[in-house]
Amino acid sequence: MSCFSAFCFTALCFHALLSSETSAAEKNPDVASKNSSTKIYLIGNSLTWDTVPSKLKGDVQWHVDCGKSLKYIFEHPEEPCVKTSTLWPTALKQTKFDLISFQPHYGTTVQEDLETISKWIELQPQATIIIHTGWAKSASLLEEHQDDSPDGKLTHSPAYFNELLAQLRKAFPDTEFRTTHCMRMLIELESLIKTDDAPFDAVTDIYRDAIHMKNETGRYLMHNAMRETFGQERTTQGFPKISDEQRAILDQLLDQRNTWEAARPATRL
Repeated sequence: MSCFSAFCFTALCFHALLSSETSAAEKNPDVASKNSSTKIYLIGNSLTWDTVPSKLKGDVQWHVDCGKSLKYIFEHPEEPCVKTSTLWPTALKQTKFDLISFQPHYGTTVQEDLETISKWIELQPQATIIIHTGWAKSASLLEEHQDDSPDGKLTHSPAYFNELLAQLRKAFPDTEFRTTHCMRMLIELESLIKTDDAPFDAVTDIYRDAIHMKNETGRYLMHNAMRETFGQERTTQGFPKISDEQRAILDQLLDQRNTWEAARPATRL
């Protein structure tokens, strides 16, 4: 048996065990009740939309405006590109949310994102906050990841998001913060591909264009990252069929993500 085949067999066995545990959780009425009653809100652009909010469990609403930063969305909430959006001025005033996801994007600084997110947290002080990292354009994936300075305009780098989270925690010491680590998963996938340990030719295989994710691979990965950060079980429902080998690698990345800092599900629900 080749090393890659052995890895796939191990990963598939682990996923089967995870699925059996998930099935047991789904049969637990307390878990089902919590999932269905949890109120969730997401603010971001198409990289939030690529996490497929409509497939999340619970009472889920969103404000998604394509290509826009959080600062822009705060200042111009009137006409987001996704017409099923519940505008944030309405949503955050009318509903008390358990979980809120914010997705910073190109064009802002740490200070601007801090100021914008802080204004929203002040409207929803009880919520657990998820910082959705989004991800870089495929052409600049490694360059952005290697940016070791949080200064200047956003890059999808650990330096930027670590600094943003540190500043948010300082400003809101009683708030629980989590992160999706979606960018980091793409970097890990890139590493696996370079060592021939993944059934993809390049990380662009899970992109559908310069920045967005394919439905059957990239969106599966990003949806489940968001889902598991919210404390919901992994799912294949609603995603096109992909090979067992590809799913094993994507599930390995999700399993790995769950060991990273601030990735585990929110605890205050």
